[in-house]
Amino acid sequence: MPDDTVQEIGWSSAGLAARRDTWSLALGEDDRRLLQADAGAGRWDRAEPVRARLRAFVRSSTRSAGLTHIGGLLDPTAPLDELVAALSFTLGDFGEIVPQNGQGDLTQVLRDQDGDGNTELGFHCDTCDLLVLFCLQPAARGGGLTKLASARHVRDIIARERPDALATLGEDWTFNRTGRAGPQVIVSPILFTQKDGTVGCYYQTRTVRSSPERGGPPLTERQWEALDVLDEVLYRPEIAFGLPMAASDLLIIRNSRVLHGRSPYVDEPGPRSRRMLRIWMNTEDL
Repeated sequence: MPDDTVQEIGWSSAGLAARRDTWSLALGEDDRRLLQADAGAGRWDRAEPVRARLRAFVRSSTRSAGLTHIGGLLDPTAPLDELVAALSFTLGDFGEIVPQNGQGDLTQVLRDQDGDGNTELGFHCDTCDLLVLFCLQPAARGGGLTKLASARHVRDIIARERPDALATLGEDWTFNRTGRAGPQVIVSPILFTQKDGTVGCYYQTRTVRSSPERGGPPLTERQWEALDVLDEVLYRPEIAFGLPMAASDLLIIRNSRVLHGRSPYVDEPGPRSRRMLRIWMNTEDL
């Protein structure tokens, strides 16, 4: 039987960098070719040892650090439909792919929209168990790092410095997501303890602040202050790990354990523009 014990790690930016071998794995060219062949055929054959290695590593790293990075997973120059099919097949070991919007799209290619890449994307959690990002093309001029923050580490800091704010963040908050896929209104604590004993989080900074305008309960002064405390801690320089992703890199984030965002970037039009393939998954196994 698999060991279901969760060995949670709460990490700072430096702490995650020091433990890189526990959450980041680079595939060799031979392994990638085998994986791509089996994924393209839609059945496991010669890549079964690679599959077993990936399955064990993803399980271990998402349970400890809350994320997994795989370098060189698939050929990013393959046609997008073939790449989506191969990636979907490979991810089948980890859960079920779920829609990301009201139109039912199971994948989305994230790219600059009217210059919004110039603006930093704030820390948040997506409304699914696992966020999967596959890098098709990094920003040609740099930037666009995926920013990662440990909910456990953030909670521990707030518990030491502002236990009153932590108590408020542990109360129920309303997130009005009208028009998006999945539940339209979510009522959840922002920082909480999960059934397995790990620290959990659910946070969407714009949604929680705008929910009163959409019929949700008004925010009290105490709640506004708690949100300010959370954001101040999240944006301390030592908190966030900035992960540069190369074309062919895969990142899996456990949304209830790790908050994510993105640093600004200046895009370049054409084939060198930054593009990330996004998939949402729900799972009972990780």
